[in-house]
Amino acid sequence: MRYSYSILIPLLVLVAWPLQAKEVVVTFDNPAEFYEKYRFVDGIEGKALDLSSDAYHRNPVTVGQIDSLDMAGSFSLGIWVNTTSRETGLKALVSNKRSCEMKDAGIMLSAQENGSWCVYFTDGTNWQWDYRPTVERQPINDGKWHFLAVTHNADKDEMKMYYDGLNVATYCTNGNKCLATGNPLYIGNHIDDQWHSFEGLLDRFSFINRVKSEAEIADEYEQFTGIRREARLPYFTPEINLMEFNIFHGGHELGEQVGVNRVVEVIKKSHADIIGMIETYGAGAEIADALGYYFYLRSSNLSIMSKYPIEQTWDMFQPFNTCAATIRISETQVINYVNLWLDYRPITDEQVRARLSVEEIEQQELPTRYRELTAILGDMQPFFDQKGVPLFVSGDFNSGSHLDWTEEAKHLFGGYVLKWPTSVLMEKRGFKDSYRELHPNPVKDPCLTWSTMSKLDLQYRIDFIYYMGDKVKAVRSEMLDKHPIRFPSDHAAMITTFSFKK
Repeated sequence: MRYSYSILIPLLVLVAWPLQAKEVVVTFDNPAEFYEKYRFVDGIEGKALDLSSDAYHRNPVTVGQIDSLDMAGSFSLGIWVNTTSRETGLKALVSNKRSCEMKDAGIMLSAQENGSWCVYFTDGTNWQWDYRPTVERQPINDGKWHFLAVTHNADKDEMKMYYDGLNVATYCTNGNKCLATGNPLYIGNHIDDQWHSFEGLLDRFSFINRVKSEAEIADEYEQFTGIRREARLPYFTPEINLMEFNIFHGGHELGEQVGVNRVVEVIKKSHADIIGMIETYGAGAEIADALGYYFYLRSSNLSIMSKYPIEQTWDMFQPFNTCAATIRISETQVINYVNLWLDYRPITDEQVRARLSVEEIEQQELPTRYRELTAILGDMQPFFDQKGVPLFVSGDFNSGSHLDWTEEAKHLFGGYVLKWPTSVLMEKRGFKDSYRELHPNPVKDPCLTWSTMSKLDLQYRIDFIYYMGDKVKAVRSEMLDKHPIRFPSDHAAMITTFSFKK
């Protein structure tokens, strides 16, 4: 077993530096360093470890140079894999867990039943997370070499997943900072002998206890393939289509797979470039892969999918309520984007049926949705400070708009005229309501996003796309609530086309 291993001890100066930097690389170029019954074949460079059905000895390899403390903070790891197995199953490629169970502390890069790969991680205390992409976009069982990598930023609560040198997903780890365990780090299995061994070839495992950059990950893939995986962006992007979509319990309500497929079909037909998704609930990786988009998951609820690279993520308010990112849409342009969800309480339909007064309804907004939105806008100060960068806010506000509940339109809303605190607050902070800007008559164009499924409920608009910026303008905006068979969500989607000037 050949290891490349270095320890650097920097001088202590005026700032605090890490005491050690550790890098470990495991290759299989010298079979004599391994137990004699292992089998080796040609790899990406030199020899690879053969754990396929052709191998007699398929036990895991222990990486003794990495101990529990090495994974207690930030780190990056990667491995090259190759298999033709049609039934890869859930088999660990790299793991410091004691089993394949999601609940067990640690991290596992694994083959997935569908022929792709997956990542499971948890500190054993906080919520366990998984990334499970599709074989259509990210196969590992096609008989080709693939490079799988993750970077774990403990300081930022962020993990990035890479497939063949390209960042395909970014997760907020939501408190899972320490992924160290008392278990060894294994390659090709976890703690048993051959029962859960990966059926295929493995080569060049790498580990370093810092966060590698996207360029470094791309460099490693290019080093062995000659292919550079990076976004090709235009010099200037004149228009984008931005969508807000609450997909209703991960799109699964009308069928575990059928519902998700219909969500994808709605998005594809809309030609959305960026989607702020609400109620993502386990469907995000599959939907993002179907679109071929970058994927950022902030919580089980909120995610962002983008045709364009997600350049930076932001920690704003609570993960279940806010998902924020800076997105690079061209060589010369970035935008800031916030996708949000506000509390569903109080339930407006119940208030209207109870004939509460206008004052009571408005006052009952303050402890929940108005309070949340006020906090979110406070955390958005870095975006407000970037005067030249267009800013977009979309989401399920679970409340109406004062631009809709007007004197002229009160017959639509039980006779009520309301100054909704959330929409008034957005207007006071300088945001434009993109739909109502282009469709100023709420009687002619009510845009009733709630509810597509329950017409006995109060019908009103609770899904919005707001924006601000000197060099951006809304040019088209519409509600989407149609599908050839059946629309998959209880919320209509909103989409607005924005144009930019140089």
